[in-house]
Amino acid sequence: MMRTSIYLSRFPAFFLCVAFPLYLAIRGSASLSDIALLCSSLSERAEALHIKLTSWLAASPAPISKTSLNPLAEPATGSPEGGIRKTYQPLPDGLAHCINSFEQYSLLAEQGLQRKHARYSRQNPAQKTISNKLGYPAHFEKTRKGIEVNARFSEKIALIGREDYHTGSRALEDREDAEFGLVDLAFGHLLRDWSSQGAGERKAVFPPILDRLDQHFDGNGRGNKVLVPGSGMGRLASDIADLGYDVTANELDYGSILAYHLLTNHTHSLHQHTLQPFVTKWAHQANPSSRYSPLTVPDHWPNKAVQLIEGDFLEVFPRDGEFDAVVTLFFIDMSDNVIDFLSNIHRLLKPGGVWINLGPLKWGSYSALHLSAEEVLQLAVLLGFDVDHTSRKSIDSLYAEQPETLLKFTYVTQFWSATKRG
Repeated sequence: MMRTSIYLSRFPAFFLCVAFPLYLAIRGSASLSDIALLCSSLSERAEALHIKLTSWLAASPAPISKTSLNPLAEPATGSPEGGIRKTYQPLPDGLAHCINSFEQYSLLAEQGLQRKHARYSRQNPAQKTISNKLGYPAHFEKTRKGIEVNARFSEKIALIGREDYHTGSRALEDREDAEFGLVDLAFGHLLRDWSSQGAGERKAVFPPILDRLDQHFDGNGRGNKVLVPGSGMGRLASDIADLGYDVTANELDYGSILAYHLLTNHTHSLHQHTLQPFVTKWAHQANPSSRYSPLTVPDHWPNKAVQLIEGDFLEVFPRDGEFDAVVTLFFIDMSDNVIDFLSNIHRLLKPGGVWINLGPLKWGSYSALHLSAEEVLQLAVLLGFDVDHTSRKSIDSLYAEQPETLLKFTYVTQFWSATKRG
């Protein structure tokens, strides 16, 4: 703001030294009274612009960058104006972006709906008449109501995030940086982990993991420490803790972390929260009513004994041999390099500890190695695991399926267990 004020204050000097001589050269025959009038008018406009800009800059909160700032209780210091100025600390990577995206969900969803309406409106009159007979315009109002339901839920998540991480009310990043897909993905993960509609998907992939833990520990989970990295919304970690294990969950994605905080620490009854996660998805429908299917969360109480460690799996566990078991579900293919992930799993296990894995090996484009299941197991042996080949199986799994959709993705997930050589 100070720099802007300096530039504006230099405008009269610029005018007198540069613009004014040029004006005289161009309009040599102009009367001095015309020139005086012009000078007065320009001076008044410059002053008005100066006042408007400086007052606007003083009133507008500057957005915080993606390495955002967190107002923690540092001693306040006096500002030049005699006021109080807080000091700030960086927020964890990705947190500001997630909070902003949850806060802007309503705006982003409404923009998508307006694009749909614009395409509908571009039809010729005959096409519109037929569309109206189908009742098509009613979808816009129904969708808008669903967006309002989702926005209330999304804003709760954002508010809890601000409270838990002490961000204050400042803008955390530009509104334009908000990401609709982040919120949409979070809704899908909530469906899979914490709604009755997700029970079928959980029943496909949770029992093999829980059964293998039971076999390894002879049905006695008490006192055995289990790590679930990439825990997402936390349902698997919670279900393992329900069996008596000492469970540590680890997650890097703040879209999942913030929603998990809401369910764990700010929920007072089962099925308390309602959302309509498919309200913006109009394709692949057998029945249009399925777009507006509501779901409620949670369908089961999160186990508060689970310890959630936020951050990068490769960085946040300094102690070797800390866990009796490591369980990875849809996780190892998220690595930049799978060698790093498997090496870290091996390091964190006690001798004789068990690694249980289930996932589709859906390597990202950023992954250094795109290994087959056979190659992953060969790598495990090289790193010091004994693979239990009798445990291997393929398990079909849907993922965050929309009810009655005409498009289904089925992963043929690979399941195995391996123990760390002593």
